[in-house]
Amino acid sequence: MNDLFAFSQLIKNHPFYKKHRDEVHQLYFRLGKCGSLNVENLLKMFKECLPVMFFTLDDSQKMLAQIAEETLKRRLEGVQFVVYGEELYPPSCYMMADPPLTLSFLGSPVWLMERSLSVVGSREPSYESLRWMEKELAAFCEQEQPLIVSGGARGVDQKAHAVALRKNCSTVVVLPSGLGEMYPDSLKEWIHPVLDGGGCLLSEYDYGQKMHKHLFHHRNRLIAALGAATLLVEARKRSGTLITANQAVQLGRSVWVVPGHPQDPHFGGSLDLLSEGAVMVRDAQDLSMFFHSELISEKMASVGVGGSGDLPH
Repeated sequence: MNDLFAFSQLIKNHPFYKKHRDEVHQLYFRLGKCGSLNVENLLKMFKECLPVMFFTLDDSQKMLAQIAEETLKRRLEGVQFVVYGEELYPPSCYMMADPPLTLSFLGSPVWLMERSLSVVGSREPSYESLRWMEKELAAFCEQEQPLIVSGGARGVDQKAHAVALRKNCSTVVVLPSGLGEMYPDSLKEWIHPVLDGGGCLLSEYDYGQKMHKHLFHHRNRLIAALGAATLLVEARKRSGTLITANQAVQLGRSVWVVPGHPQDPHFGGSLDLLSEGAVMVRDAQDLSMFFHSELISEKMASVGVGGSGDLPH
């Protein structure tokens, strides 16, 4: 069996994967760097470096065949797959503390576009925030044509996707579930517009994985990684949106925050971030200025990344 994605799915569910995750990723990365990432070479490396995994994997041929059959079925339905170390794997994910071993997506691998911005915020945003997005985020998108990354939830997420599509920008919808169990269910209506706009719906979970509360926070680190910076439109204190902002900071990404009135509870978390050193964004002009600055910094920082053959982190 030589289906790399199916084999990687088997590894991901292996009882020893979490314990040896960094070692496994290092093997994938090294083989990917020299263009020899395939099942045969992985098995050789496992036998040499991680024999405890090799012998149990070698005894799992029946399970591997089942996964490969399911993978083929999804491919025929238009689902595409990418594995850690492959050419299409998002470069920014190598900087994550817990990068996904596998990704599945509908659409185009548009995350390879360098001009990206992650947008996050409340599921129940204020009218003023939505109006700001209609005016300022829309003007920024029209001028800069960035890739907009968000999570597909109601409120700020869906508004960000909608503004991007209306301004002919591609957008990435990062799911807290598998592609076969899209959450929220209304996202099914977004599939064609997102794909027609050159974007994609992306998931690191098994195709049939249903949404669970803990997957939102887990998913958010991927949103943070895929943007050159993260724009936080509105967040209450102790909101999930703040987790995404903190994850962006941990990845060395800039966090830009739209300010609000101190007495407005919708912006309690936003103001906390600003007091902790996040950058205040007032309008489209600010967005463009910071965006260009971030892209220049990204290009300078990317020189030599991974050049030694070792993982960037």
